[in-house]
Amino acid sequence: MTLDPHRTVFDALVRHRIVSVAWFFDCDGTLVEFTAPYSEIFVDACLAVGVARDDAASMLDPYNEAFFAAFDDFHPEPYRVGMAAALEDTGLAESIGADATALAESLCATETTATTVRDGTRETLDALAERGVDLGVLTNGVAAQQRRKLEHHGLFDRFEAYLPSYEVGAHKPDPTVFSAARERLPADEYVYTGDSLDHDVTPAREAGFRAVHVDHEADGDVATVRDIGALGGLLAR
Repeated sequence: MTLDPHRTVFDALVRHRIVSVAWFFDCDGTLVEFTAPYSEIFVDACLAVGVARDDAASMLDPYNEAFFAAFDDFHPEPYRVGMAAALEDTGLAESIGADATALAESLCATETTATTVRDGTRETLDALAERGVDLGVLTNGVAAQQRRKLEHHGLFDRFEAYLPSYEVGAHKPDPTVFSAARERLPADEYVYTGDSLDHDVTPAREAGFRAVHVDHEADGDVATVRDIGALGGLLAR
């Protein structure tokens, strides 16, 4: 459903400050968004270290398979693992002038610069903070890389709590993630904002959080906004 500023639980939680509130946000797809399809970002990262375009495109599928396997297992260097597997699978390890480490570093850098923040996001975060709401980031991802994206856009210091799944030791939708959020920021009420029904909204609600779904066509009994900036209209009322 579309967020209705006249009839919403957030009027009581935020505008009237009846209770203490901790409000957590997802990172990718919520606080920051990619400016191009990930396949293009991947190819651009490979091009930056001298890999030919066709070779780079052939590396994507084996990279993804190895990256997500390593990510799920909390390997400390999933980007490098993914690139090493891509080089081996495609037989390019000996024919290009970049190794897995250089490719991984290029991808992390390219990912970061290929993100944007929607208009109104910073203003909304600042407005929440001014109302006394404690802000946190609760996101799946490698701790250093997710922080890098947030710092790139000047968002990181706006949050009192930063809980990437790699530090928690569990990935959403595991309820452990939301329990960790409660421990980090004690409050009377909790809100979670994310772009995925399966990984953000549903598990948040099951954990007792109020949920805001950032999506154009959300299907579920949750408050929905087009983007984080749209929350500003709620706070202004």
